[in-house]
Amino acid sequence: MGFFVMQSPKLFWVGAILSPLTWTCYNVCGVFNHSFLPIYGHAHPDVLAAQARGESMSAVRKVEEQVVNDLSAYSAAIANLGSIIIYGVCIGVSLGMHETPLSLQIAIAYTGVWWLMWVLIIAPWLDPRPGPPMPKGQNWVAYSWKKTYKTLLSCKQLPEIFKFIVAWFILSDGINTMSAVMFVILNRELSFTHVESLIMSVLLSVMASLGAYGFMYLRKMWSLTTKFMVIMCLGLYGLQMAYLVVLPYFTDKVGLRTVHEGWFNVLYYGLIVSTFYGSCRVMLSELCPPGDENEWFSLYLLADKGSSWMGPCITGLIFTLTGDYRRAFWFPLALTIVGAIMISRVDMNTGKDQANNFARAKKLQMTTGAYPSTLDTP
Repeated sequence: MGFFVMQSPKLFWVGAILSPLTWTCYNVCGVFNHSFLPIYGHAHPDVLAAQARGESMSAVRKVEEQVVNDLSAYSAAIANLGSIIIYGVCIGVSLGMHETPLSLQIAIAYTGVWWLMWVLIIAPWLDPRPGPPMPKGQNWVAYSWKKTYKTLLSCKQLPEIFKFIVAWFILSDGINTMSAVMFVILNRELSFTHVESLIMSVLLSVMASLGAYGFMYLRKMWSLTTKFMVIMCLGLYGLQMAYLVVLPYFTDKVGLRTVHEGWFNVLYYGLIVSTFYGSCRVMLSELCPPGDENEWFSLYLLADKGSSWMGPCITGLIFTLTGDYRRAFWFPLALTIVGAIMISRVDMNTGKDQANNFARAKKLQMTTGAYPSTLDTP
């Protein structure tokens, strides 16, 4: 909402402060939002009912996997619905005020009002998460760094989740770079206007909602695993990037050359995006040790944002050397292939066993001060 203060170029420094601050707060909220996913999955009535029936561990895990996937899909669909409402209002303001800078400031301020309104509505319903208090004599900054350091040191006990984090580090940059290069071409070469970009954002949200429900239906119908859903989405993205990077070598008629192709590629990308990111969150939820959700989703977001510098640097270098943005799609395509191979090597059942054993060992150490000599399942 503070962006409304910038009424002259002299106040540019206000935006330089507000922009990173806003993104920081937004991402911190994302960490804690995602951390609820495995907690609600463990406590879901369907999971508790399966445990009460005395079903095997594999059967209970299958129920929990489907439940968490459903929660993730529904959450993504609701979030996209909110985005559609936001974009609709912003488009109306922009068109009504003839796309003036003031209209953009009002639109940004409106998003802040929307966010604050829902925070005030939801906050009273959220219970504090149980956990041990912070040790006396420590401040939050030092304690957080200490927790992060311990999380990184746990790679020996949790190799499967670290395989996933490394794969996510590569894949997030690949997928984000693909969309960034695509939107650069749409705006610079196909001359999409500001209003067309907003409409494109609305259609992205609509397609993301449809994709979330559509892929959820396929997953339920064929009892597909979370890992399979991630690899399937990567395969679909790989096909799109191959189309964008290979065809321009043979013809200048296709390969994101026309406005119609631009709309089609945006819709195709939007159809997959919610399922891909939602399935990755669920995959981490399944591999995350109970009680350490915040730490691992923090690392998950750190891996996502920590790799974001590679795509702009390398694709910018490719464009500088070739003069063609389409050649830049080779980089995200390579990252997607490497990341998909790494994801395929993550053993989910072994990872879940490692997470449970790690949680038990940590609990034993906190209660007795002793750490077990082995983390094998008893």
